[in-house]
Amino acid sequence: MDKIERIIDMTEHPERYTEDELRQMLIDDDEGSRIYKTISEINVAFNMENGMRLLQKSKQHSFINKAAAAVIAICLISGITYAAVALIQPQRSQTEVVSPAPAASPSESAPVPGVSASSSPSPVVKTYENAPLASIIADMARAFSKQQAYRTHKADSLRLYFRLDTRRGLEKNIEELNTFENINIEIKGDTLVVD
Repeated sequence: MDKIERIIDMTEHPERYTEDELRQMLIDDDEGSRIYKTISEINVAFNMENGMRLLQKSKQHSFINKAAAAVIAICLISGITYAAVALIQPQRSQTEVVSPAPAASPSESAPVPGVSASSSPSPVVKTYENAPLASIIADMARAFSKQQAYRTHKADSLRLYFRLDTRRGLEKNIEELNTFENINIEIKGDTLVVD
């Protein structure tokens, strides 16, 4: 083993050598001392470079962790805000689908879902599927606080697909119903008159 290899081995494994051998090769010998000093400086520089790389990696991971935490926090706050607004905001309209039912007489009156007795009822959106005209007129009369009158009982036999939407107003809903064949509805004061 030449001198340089032996000095490298001494720096890596000092436990293999006695104190006298280490002193003689690394301190007493000028050339050995210079080689030892150079190897030590190279080791320090190498360790410093590795330390800097590790430090930069940890800073990068720290930044990524902070960014991820910020995104999660924003999503969480947005979700909570959305839920609060959705729960606090009153329901603007109610939609109901009415399936075919036995024909009701025009004088029967059942409450319309979504219509309250307060002075400002919430809008009613109700879809009728193959429903009797009498049922549609009864719900419309209740929704707009009107009476209903029938000149003929032809309304008992008529079944319709219709969408009642109180936001459009009474006149528009009646106008749409009047587009059906054999239907003529008029507003006479406080009464809906069906022909």
